[in-house]
Amino acid sequence: MSRSKPIFAGILMAAVLPLASALAQAAPKSDNEPTALKSSELPYNDISVPGFDAGLKLAVLHGDPGKAEPYTLRLKFPDGYAFPPHWHPNLEHVTVVAGTFYLGMGDTVNKEAAMAYQPGDYLVAPPRMSHFGWVKGETVVQLHGIGPFDIKLAGEK
Repeated sequence: MSRSKPIFAGILMAAVLPLASALAQAAPKSDNEPTALKSSELPYNDISVPGFDAGLKLAVLHGDPGKAEPYTLRLKFPDGYAFPPHWHPNLEHVTVVAGTFYLGMGDTVNKEAAMAYQPGDYLVAPPRMSHFGWVKGETVVQLHGIGPFDIKLAGEK
Protein backbone atom coordinates (compact mmCIF):
# COMPACT_ATOMS: atom_id res chain seq x y z
CA MET A 1 0.00 0.00 0.00
CA SER A 2 1.31 3.42 -0.86
CA ARG A 3 1.81 5.63 2.20
CA SER A 4 0.63 8.61 0.14
CA LYS A 5 -2.92 7.22 0.22
CA PRO A 6 -4.98 7.36 3.41
CA ILE A 7 -4.17 4.38 5.61
CA PHE A 8 -7.86 3.73 6.01
CA ALA A 9 -8.06 2.62 2.38
CA GLY A 10 -5.72 -0.24 3.34
CA ILE A 11 -7.69 -0.96 6.49
CA LEU A 12 -10.87 -1.15 4.42
CA MET A 13 -9.22 -3.56 2.02
CA ALA A 14 -7.79 -5.74 4.81
CA ALA A 15 -10.45 -5.68 7.48
CA VAL A 16 -13.63 -3.81 6.75
CA LEU A 17 -14.64 -4.93 3.28
CA PRO A 18 -15.73 -8.38 4.49
CA LEU A 19 -18.29 -6.50 6.59
CA ALA A 20 -19.73 -4.53 3.69
CA SER A 21 -23.20 -6.01 4.06
CA ALA A 22 -23.26 -5.56 7.85
CA LEU A 23 -22.03 -1.99 7.54
CA ALA A 24 -24.59 -1.24 4.84
CA GLN A 25 -27.31 -2.34 7.26
CA ALA A 26 -25.78 -0.50 10.24
CA ALA A 27 -24.90 2.79 8.55
CA PRO A 28 -27.72 5.17 7.67
CA LYS A 29 -28.56 5.58 4.00
CA SER A 30 -28.39 9.33 4.61
CA ASP A 31 -27.78 11.65 7.53
CA ASN A 32 -31.57 12.12 7.69
CA GLU A 33 -32.19 8.53 8.82
CA PRO A 34 -31.72 7.38 12.42
CA THR A 35 -29.13 4.79 13.35
CA ALA A 36 -29.04 2.68 16.51
CA LEU A 37 -26.21 0.26 17.28
CA LYS A 38 -25.82 -1.90 20.38
CA SER A 39 -22.23 -1.89 21.62
CA SER A 40 -22.40 -5.64 22.29
CA GLU A 41 -23.20 -6.23 18.62
CA LEU A 42 -20.59 -4.00 16.96
CA PRO A 43 -18.71 -5.80 14.18
CA TYR A 44 -15.07 -5.38 15.31
CA ASN A 45 -12.39 -6.59 12.92
CA ASP A 46 -8.65 -7.02 13.33
CA ILE A 47 -6.74 -4.28 11.57
CA SER A 48 -3.13 -3.98 10.55
CA VAL A 49 -1.46 -0.58 10.73
CA PRO A 50 2.19 -0.32 9.64
CA GLY A 51 4.38 0.29 12.70
CA PHE A 52 1.67 -0.84 15.15
CA ASP A 53 1.55 -4.20 16.92
CA ALA A 54 -1.15 -6.73 16.07
CA GLY A 55 -4.23 -6.94 18.28
CA LEU A 56 -5.97 -3.67 17.42
CA LYS A 57 -9.64 -3.99 16.39
CA LEU A 58 -11.89 -1.52 14.58
CA ALA A 59 -15.65 -1.06 14.13
CA VAL A 60 -17.12 1.63 11.87
CA LEU A 61 -20.28 3.12 13.38
CA HIS A 62 -21.08 5.77 10.80
CA GLY A 63 -19.75 7.14 7.53
CA ASP A 64 -16.76 6.12 5.49
CA PRO A 65 -13.50 7.08 7.24
CA GLY A 66 -11.70 6.75 3.92
CA LYS A 67 -13.65 9.65 2.39
CA ALA A 68 -13.83 13.40 3.08
CA GLU A 69 -17.00 13.06 5.14
CA PRO A 70 -18.01 12.73 8.80
CA TYR A 71 -17.20 9.38 10.37
CA THR A 72 -17.46 7.66 13.72
CA LEU A 73 -15.48 4.55 14.61
CA ARG A 74 -14.37 2.61 17.64
CA LEU A 75 -10.99 1.10 18.35
CA LYS A 76 -10.63 -1.80 20.77
CA PHE A 77 -7.23 -2.41 22.37
CA PRO A 78 -6.27 -5.58 24.27
CA ASP A 79 -4.92 -5.17 27.82
CA GLY A 80 -1.38 -3.77 27.79
CA TYR A 81 -1.44 -2.66 24.15
CA ALA A 82 0.95 0.22 23.38
CA PHE A 83 0.97 2.34 20.24
CA PRO A 84 3.92 4.29 18.84
CA PRO A 85 4.17 8.03 18.30
CA HIS A 86 2.03 8.96 15.31
CA TRP A 87 -0.21 11.74 14.00
CA HIS A 88 -3.33 12.31 11.93
CA PRO A 89 -3.73 14.95 9.20
CA ASN A 90 -7.22 15.96 10.42
CA LEU A 91 -8.73 16.97 13.76
CA GLU A 92 -9.71 13.91 15.81
CA HIS A 93 -12.24 13.74 18.64
CA VAL A 94 -11.64 10.91 21.12
CA THR A 95 -13.97 9.62 23.84
CA VAL A 96 -12.92 6.81 26.17
CA VAL A 97 -15.71 4.22 26.30
CA ALA A 98 -14.08 1.49 28.42
CA GLY A 99 -10.77 0.77 30.14
CA THR A 100 -7.91 3.15 30.89
CA PHE A 101 -6.37 5.05 27.99
CA TYR A 102 -2.94 6.62 28.54
CA LEU A 103 -1.98 9.36 26.10
CA GLY A 104 1.07 11.57 25.78
CA MET A 105 2.10 14.14 23.22
CA GLY A 106 5.36 14.19 21.31
CA ASP A 107 7.47 12.42 18.71
CA THR A 108 9.07 10.09 21.29
CA VAL A 109 7.58 8.01 24.07
CA ASN A 110 7.83 9.73 27.45
CA LYS A 111 5.64 7.80 29.87
CA GLU A 112 6.02 10.44 32.57
CA ALA A 113 4.36 12.99 30.25
CA ALA A 114 1.30 10.80 29.56
CA MET A 115 -2.04 11.18 31.32
CA ALA A 116 -4.59 8.49 32.15
CA TYR A 117 -8.13 8.86 30.80
CA GLN A 118 -11.16 6.92 32.03
CA PRO A 119 -14.58 6.09 30.53
CA GLY A 120 -16.42 9.28 29.67
CA ASP A 121 -13.25 11.37 29.28
CA TYR A 122 -13.01 13.37 26.05
CA LEU A 123 -9.99 14.65 24.13
CA VAL A 124 -9.37 16.59 20.92
CA ALA A 125 -6.20 15.85 18.99
CA PRO A 126 -5.26 18.74 16.70
CA PRO A 127 -4.14 17.91 13.16
CA ARG A 128 -0.52 16.76 12.84
CA MET A 129 0.08 16.59 16.62
CA SER A 130 2.20 13.52 17.38
CA HIS A 131 0.95 11.36 20.23
CA PHE A 132 1.64 7.93 21.75
CA GLY A 133 0.05 5.78 24.38
CA TRP A 134 -0.97 2.50 25.91
CA VAL A 135 -3.93 0.95 27.68
CA LYS A 136 -4.68 -0.82 30.93
CA GLY A 137 -7.41 -3.43 30.69
CA GLU A 138 -9.29 -4.01 27.47
CA THR A 139 -9.92 -0.46 26.30
CA VAL A 140 -12.35 1.01 23.78
CA VAL A 141 -12.13 4.55 22.40
CA GLN A 142 -14.54 6.21 20.02
CA LEU A 143 -13.14 8.51 17.34
CA HIS A 144 -15.05 10.92 15.20
CA GLY A 145 -14.08 13.60 12.76
CA ILE A 146 -14.07 14.48 9.10
CA GLY A 147 -12.16 12.05 6.89
CA PRO A 148 -10.19 10.87 5.31
CA PHE A 149 -8.80 9.24 8.44
CA ASP A 150 -5.08 8.53 8.17
CA ILE A 151 -2.24 7.47 10.47
CA LYS A 152 1.35 8.62 9.96
CA LEU A 153 4.21 7.49 12.17
CA ALA A 154 6.04 10.35 13.89
CA GLY A 155 8.65 11.71 11.54
CA GLU A 156 6.61 10.95 8.38
CA LYS A 157 5.56 13.86 6.22
